[in-house]
Amino acid sequence: MHRTRWTAKLAIVGVLLSLSISTAAQKAHFAFLENPNGAPYASYALSSNGSVMAVNSGGEYYLWTSAGGFVDLGPGDFLSTAVGISGDGKTVMGSRVGPDGYVNPALWNQATGWIDLGHPSEGCVLDGSWGSGYDVSRDGTVAVGLAWYCPGAEGFQWTPQGGIVGLGHPPNSSSRASAVSADGSMIVGFYEDPTQGFRRPVRWVGGNTDLFAGDQTIGEATGASSTGSKIVGQASDSTGFTHAFYYTHAGGLVSLGTLSGHAKDQSIANAVANNGMTVGWSGDFFSTGIQAFVWSPKSGMGSMRKFLERNGAIIPSDLILTTALDISADGLTIVGQWQDTSFRVGGWIARLRPGAVVP
Repeated sequence: MHRTRWTAKLAIVGVLLSLSISTAAQKAHFAFLENPNGAPYASYALSSNGSVMAVNSGGEYYLWTSAGGFVDLGPGDFLSTAVGISGDGKTVMGSRVGPDGYVNPALWNQATGWIDLGHPSEGCVLDGSWGSGYDVSRDGTVAVGLAWYCPGAEGFQWTPQGGIVGLGHPPNSSSRASAVSADGSMIVGFYEDPTQGFRRPVRWVGGNTDLFAGDQTIGEATGASSTGSKIVGQASDSTGFTHAFYYTHAGGLVSLGTLSGHAKDQSIANAVANNGMTVGWSGDFFSTGIQAFVWSPKSGMGSMRKFLERNGAIIPSDLILTTALDISADGLTIVGQWQDTSFRVGGWIARLRPGAVVP
């Protein structure tokens, strides 16, 4: 299957079609991301202004810019799909095999290259791994992820001064630090129920563990705004099903529902911008499939495809935008994955311009 040729043809079609749209009307630009090593799926993380992106493509790490394309940063852990990037675009968070022969959470920086972060004092090796890196603050000085303590996992925080420190976990259960606010003041993730084992959304502030959605709320937090004032993820709601959520201190936990309106569908919010724009996916993996959504406090949930097309983006008709994985802090760049009717898959990136219609 010649995916490179196929996506190139689509790009040409997009250019030709865009000629029929005035510059004034085209407030969004849509483009394909061809994974450099041919891996079918990749994870993406955007810098604050969306100009730099970290990529985990089949366990290989890359740094991407529109001008320079993909720059190979070296191999990581092929079992981990996580990747994070600092707001300034200079530091990448991931995991790789360290000098000890085990997988270590690790940071890559333009000045130093890769630095292995080691493990908390209570850590242990499980299946050849000390743990995985997930996210990093704006300036690269606070990194978070998951460390094994055997028999479970524990969220951790790393700083240059304090090294890697566990954030705690329920008795005989697991936790994970999945994201950190850009200013490093808040960490979010999940904290399992110690008796039944289901995940619960959690935030850590100043070393304190806060189950902000409630002790018995099933779900997890996946992203936070730059100051931590907005948190998104997935949580059970009054329907009894798990849906995307948006949380603020003033408004509490707001369930975002689903694109279809069917409660039995799932949805999850993957990231939130500072203006409250939230992105993720909604649908049913096993029947109708999933689609990327965009949500705002003003307009609620809508189709990502329709939102981009309203702003003049040209998207081939047989393409499904299956998920949006990240949105830049300024809300102007969104990245995700697509699938077509022949089940080919790949990545996409969209850039909004001044004057774009906000959902």
